[in-house]
Amino acid sequence: MFEVNTAIKLLIDPESGAIVDANPAAAAFYGWPVDQLRGMPISQLNQLASDELRHQLHQAATTTAAPALHFKHRLADGSVRDVEVHSGPIVLEGRTLLFSIIHDISERIVLEERLRRTQRLDAIGRLAAGVAHDFNNLLAVSLASVELAERKLGPDHPALVHLDDVKRTVRHGAELTQQMLVFARQGDLEPTRVEIRTLIAQTAELLRSVLGDKISVTTELAPTLPAVRIDPGKLELAFINIALNARDAMAKGGRFTIYAKLVDDGRICITLEDTGCGMDSRTRTRAFEPFFTTKNLAGNSGLGLAAVYGLIKQSGGDVTLESTVGVGTLVHITLPPHERFTPVSMTVPSAPRVIMLVDDRDDVRRALAMALEDAGLIVHTAGSAVEAIAALVELRGSLDAVISDVAMPERSGVELAGDIRTRWPGLPVILMSGHRYAPTTAAISGWLAKPFSIEEVLVMLERVSRKQR
Repeated sequence: MFEVNTAIKLLIDPESGAIVDANPAAAAFYGWPVDQLRGMPISQLNQLASDELRHQLHQAATTTAAPALHFKHRLADGSVRDVEVHSGPIVLEGRTLLFSIIHDISERIVLEERLRRTQRLDAIGRLAAGVAHDFNNLLAVSLASVELAERKLGPDHPALVHLDDVKRTVRHGAELTQQMLVFARQGDLEPTRVEIRTLIAQTAELLRSVLGDKISVTTELAPTLPAVRIDPGKLELAFINIALNARDAMAKGGRFTIYAKLVDDGRICITLEDTGCGMDSRTRTRAFEPFFTTKNLAGNSGLGLAAVYGLIKQSGGDVTLESTVGVGTLVHITLPPHERFTPVSMTVPSAPRVIMLVDDRDDVRRALAMALEDAGLIVHTAGSAVEAIAALVELRGSLDAVISDVAMPERSGVELAGDIRTRWPGLPVILMSGHRYAPTTAAISGWLAKPFSIEEVLVMLERVSRKQR
């Protein structure tokens, strides 16, 4: 059984630490012939410090039920593998030896680390989505208040230039939260059928001017590739973000190559490779986290690769990274073909003049109501779905539309929309949220992502009105 069994087996002298015997499976795994393994000190394989290794040998030789231990073993070619070792004492010809069975767990360790990294990124994504939602509520109050102030002051007031600065700042804040939400896979996308060969070729042309003369940009694309379903502008931006990181890693010049091919499961694999300085293990494991950056540049948000991660995940794909210090970096993006997606359609009814505004936050409700009333609407307000239903009963159908926040205590805006559709089927419901994703429910007539301008609300109401007609 020692000779023929395919498990890797060693007999070790626990006193000297020398390998007494090895089976053919061990020779095949470690890369040394059996004759050379015999007599070799186990310390030549095991990467533990000598004192710790002697202690482990003694423990294994004197314990009949020793637990499996995790070590790193070096092979003849210099590579290091993660191994799980099951060891126990065995007496042969009056001599106590250590009998060890070794399992190569390198692949399992890689998969476990990938799982931990994904779980960590998902947790950070949930946190980012929550922060972005609250921040978008604050921006919604700011934008509504600024627009209200602009109308009150009139077109020639000298303070308007300062209000314009505030609006630009609010818009910039909204862009940052959008990047956070893309990372959290809750960003609003406009997916369509995209011919990936064409998009990569067009992006490569753009990158040749962006990356400069010192960096050559090439593509290696399979002759035929199926179309994918994705937001083309966001995918192009993802390629640009990756390329800009590559440019920073190739200060003295280099090569940036985009590969695309079909893989065995029918997905498209796009690899973006640079010949830059590469990343160490810490940078590599945190590269997709939002706000993590190694750059010391003003205005760098650290959201570039995080947004890439969110876009690809939200589009049904996957993104991984390989990098070696001094060699370069590869970013692998896999996407399903277009045919695996089913488009979602939404119907939009009705027409508004008198509306109900529902939001559990007093500041958001007050600011939006004032701005909408100033724009000529009659606005009733409610602080919850329960209050809204009670008010609707009192108003007895005199409303033209309901605009409701999504995330509210007790009952959400989606549940409110369902209740309204059941009791007042002709009354349209427009939902709004700082999360920037539209629920796929037929009960809603429109969607507003905070922060939005009052003009956007009026356009949405007009669109709903046209659909109803």
